[in-house]
Amino acid sequence: NIFRALLLVALCTFSYGQFGVAKEGNIEPVPVVDVDENANAQEQVLSLTEKDANDIAALIEAAGQDPETIKLIAALKEENKEDIEELQKLPEEEILEGLKVTLDEMKVLDLLFKDPAKALEAMIEENLIPDEHLEQYQKDPNLLEEDTRKALYFRFVSLAVVGGYL
Repeated sequence: NIFRALLLVALCTFSYGQFGVAKEGNIEPVPVVDVDENANAQEQVLSLTEKDANDIAALIEAAGQDPETIKLIAALKEENKEDIEELQKLPEEEILEGLKVTLDEMKVLDLLFKDPAKALEAMIEENLIPDEHLEQYQKDPNLLEEDTRKALYFRFVSLAVVGGYL
């Protein structure tokens, strides 16, 4: 599935550019739910609450006003026009679910990175750290948090672009 491949690439791609909306305050963590990977996507029901919709809308609005994100969006649209057009054929529910999941993952980061060294350990155990970045993150576990935030933000913005929200 192209959508899942895009999400996996976006999650695993670490960007070193400075862009995005600054972290402000603590965000209430959301419990992580283990989803059966073999479940049929059509059987999964979109569980978007009014709070989720408001949170997604607020982040989309903030992203749309951030100068660096505006540049990122323009580059995404220019460099990936054909891919975006193909992904725009996906059902809106699938894009919204991707936005919700990404936002939930962004909210969990404060909890995950309370102890950056333990977060690094956990992510190594789950094979989430590319080998080329492992040494760098072992030297500076705080960099992992920064890169993870950027990667999730990039994924959120990419999904918002695909959904036509940005």
